[in-house]
Amino acid sequence: MLRRCFIFTLALIIAFGGVQIEAAGLITDTMTDLSREAQHYYNTCLAFANMTISRPDEATYLISHMTQSGRSVNIHLYLTEWGTWNLGDMRLSDGISEKVVIGGGTDWEYVFRVYNPITDTLDFVGGNHGSEALNSIEFREGVTGEAFTLNVGESRYVARLVIEENTTIKITNTDYLDFANVTRLYTIVGDTVNLDCRVAFTRDVKLAQSFSAMACINKDFSRYCNFEGIAFSKCEPYGSFSNKKYGNVAASVCTLNGDDPSATVTVGIYNEKDMTDNFSNKDKTFIWDMSAEFNKLYFSKYDMTVLNTVRTGTEWNFAAYWKVNVL
Repeated sequence: MLRRCFIFTLALIIAFGGVQIEAAGLITDTMTDLSREAQHYYNTCLAFANMTISRPDEATYLISHMTQSGRSVNIHLYLTEWGTWNLGDMRLSDGISEKVVIGGGTDWEYVFRVYNPITDTLDFVGGNHGSEALNSIEFREGVTGEAFTLNVGESRYVARLVIEENTTIKITNTDYLDFANVTRLYTIVGDTVNLDCRVAFTRDVKLAQSFSAMACINKDFSRYCNFEGIAFSKCEPYGSFSNKKYGNVAASVCTLNGDDPSATVTVGIYNEKDMTDNFSNKDKTFIWDMSAEFNKLYFSKYDMTVLNTVRTGTEWNFAAYWKVNVL
């Protein structure tokens, strides 16, 4: 079924996009731009799964999907103290115990390190770092397009969950120095979270080290990382850490596994140009052995070697996905 949908999607893109390619060009070790676009379209517009979304309390949504293995993938969305809704833990449950696979105590979404002209410092803003205001949020059943709301204690079935969140990012500790409007479009289907972001700059700003997608992954599922064909030496096991960084390679897809054989993790991006400037900075894609419990994967937009001026009217389009492969 997946293969048929994929081929159908490719046919649509070729037919309506006016793209001419040789068939042999699709069969490569890495994704072509066309096949990446087709995968993105399938994951966000065609895929569906049996899911339930519930609201256990005012500050949490829970999206649950029962896999064929009999274990459920549970995804949390939580309310931050500054008012935005961010991705939280992605957990794997067998009905008796639950284990965090991707942690929500730090960013999945973007983060920007912006120059603050008031304090003459560089500060992280956006995502889990605050200085971001909620403008609106809407939940939709992605297959039918129906918008809905949930009160605390309520739940409902969804086949494809779409969450559209609109925010404004500010320079740290200022009420008036807005510099970008962001539209986040989350599409959650079963074991996969997709995120499309449009970042529209409304003020000239200077940015240093910034990241367009991240994943804080339990060491039991991330001691080994394959950077699109390039593997790195294993990180420290759960319970210890080295504080080392591995990778710094031009990889748009990373597959991670560890000592727990129940699942692997795949994290990828679709738009290398906007998300990494085609891997032009030295950090590129890397993983950091950040604590005794987690490794953190980063897709780098800018590094710390230079301040990059982004002009008013600039627009970036980010597209990333996180997938728990239950074995």
